[in-house]
Amino acid sequence: MPLKTINLDAINVKEKAYLIGIIAGDGYLYHDEWGHYKTNIYLNPSKDEDIAKYVIFLLEKVGINPYIMHHHGCLIIRLNSKAFFNFIKGESKNIQNNSDRDYIVGFISGFIDSDGYVSNGEIVISNVKKEIIDITNNFCRKLNINTKIWKQNTFCKCKMFSIWRLRIGTKFKYEKHYSQKLNRIYGGALPIIASIYSEMNDAYKGGVARKSRRAHNP
Repeated sequence: MPLKTINLDAINVKEKAYLIGIIAGDGYLYHDEWGHYKTNIYLNPSKDEDIAKYVIFLLEKVGINPYIMHHHGCLIIRLNSKAFFNFIKGESKNIQNNSDRDYIVGFISGFIDSDGYVSNGEIVISNVKKEIIDITNNFCRKLNINTKIWKQNTFCKCKMFSIWRLRIGTKFKYEKHYSQKLNRIYGGALPIIASIYSEMNDAYKGGVARKSRRAHNP
């Protein structure tokens, strides 16, 4: 069966990097012996509907029709696309080598929207993988933004594990970012979102409808 093509040229460098960043934070890629290639993006169902709308909007622009599901307290955006799977896998090998400013801002925006906490005066990203924290820290340095890294031990289900945290200077809010979480707190930095809000809503509703049809027609 020929590989179904997608049009990644339909989105700009910053938008591509945003998708890479959000998947680097809370994404999961897998394929099985039957040739199914899946990508899941995990979000908070009570807080992150705005992020889900933006992600689905971008995916539909490149020709992917994802669907939305709720499972174990997560809002999951699932897409079945080998071409997109291969794109993310390929890009993941070279993230740290990218020096393009738009790419860096897009990646950090996506990473914040997946694993970030934003309040008035604070931006902190948390992840168990120090490698991705180090890459993001180096990106911030390229933007001349102050950072701080530290490790915190925590317990979950009676097991202790380490989480790496990266505090990013709020100077990042002045970049032409695509972060929904930053936009909630600071506003004004993301005019593109206001102009496409109705399209984002339509894309989100389409993702919900696809999940509903799948549930009734397994």
